[in-house]
Amino acid sequence: MQYYAVMGGASPPDTSKTTKLERYNSYIRRVNSTKLLQASSKLLFRVTLLVALILIFFFTLNYPPLSSADNHHIHSTNHFLASAFYGSGAAWEKQVRHSATPRRPNGFSVLVTGAAGFVGSHCSLALKKRGDGVLGVDNFNSYYDPSLKRARQKLLSKHEIFVVEGDINDAELLNKLFDVVPFSHILHLAAQAGVRYAMQNPLSYVSSNVAGFVNLLEVAKSADPQPAIVWASSSSVYGLNTQVPFSEIDRTDQPASLYAATKKAGEEIAHTYNHIYGLSLTGLRFFTVYGPWGRPDMAYFFFTKDILQGKGINVYVTQEDKGGGA
Repeated sequence: MQYYAVMGGASPPDTSKTTKLERYNSYIRRVNSTKLLQASSKLLFRVTLLVALILIFFFTLNYPPLSSADNHHIHSTNHFLASAFYGSGAAWEKQVRHSATPRRPNGFSVLVTGAAGFVGSHCSLALKKRGDGVLGVDNFNSYYDPSLKRARQKLLSKHEIFVVEGDINDAELLNKLFDVVPFSHILHLAAQAGVRYAMQNPLSYVSSNVAGFVNLLEVAKSADPQPAIVWASSSSVYGLNTQVPFSEIDRTDQPASLYAATKKAGEEIAHTYNHIYGLSLTGLRFFTVYGPWGRPDMAYFFFTKDILQGKGINVYVTQEDKGGGA
């Protein structure tokens, strides 16, 4: 209850208009405050975005360029992907299938890795002449002059043997080939060869002889039917063994080089995949292989070159060999 002073008989003042005005002013202040807050938020967002764009432009402008090695790596990777699946459409699949189709009853369909190599090219030709289907895979690396491998590839092409340019570490490529052709056999000859080269590039041996072999076995174990695999181990697994003549049951736990160690690792890996997945694997411990189209880093090439140049050939003998010849 409110009380008003009555003076001289006048009526009490009317306050309803004043209250309405105050409420209206309060509402206007709230609206203006909200609008100001929204405007401030938009301004802050725009300023933040502008600063971010300026920073991005600044760091992009001053970012160090890629090194030539990085550029080369990117170029090599793109080249590899392009070469591995170049024309991998219907025409490419037809070429793959045609090369791998046997020409004799009950003939084999063989995937030959390292087909452009010395042993690989000879084996591919022998299989093809026998009437088997042959498809080659080779990465044409530069361990020795790739032009020799290209010449072997050209020779194989004349006998309708297609060599796919790709790497055994490329699971996508290998799976693609098995999707196109149900290979009955794999002749696995792709490897990083040589003993001395391991001093310069040890990881190439691990990549090819171990990781590449495992990748190939992973694809083969999942194939239906599983292909039988014949692969190249090496006599170097005998290492420091001095017992002669050599036997399959001799010790192989004393490798004398990284190359030998990777081949020994391959034998253990092959045993594991046979034991776990039932893959049929046969390893061949090659000694020195020579003949036409051979590798230029082999001894007989050096000997012939030195003879033609009138140079002597060094013959190394041990104390036990003296008197008996070498």
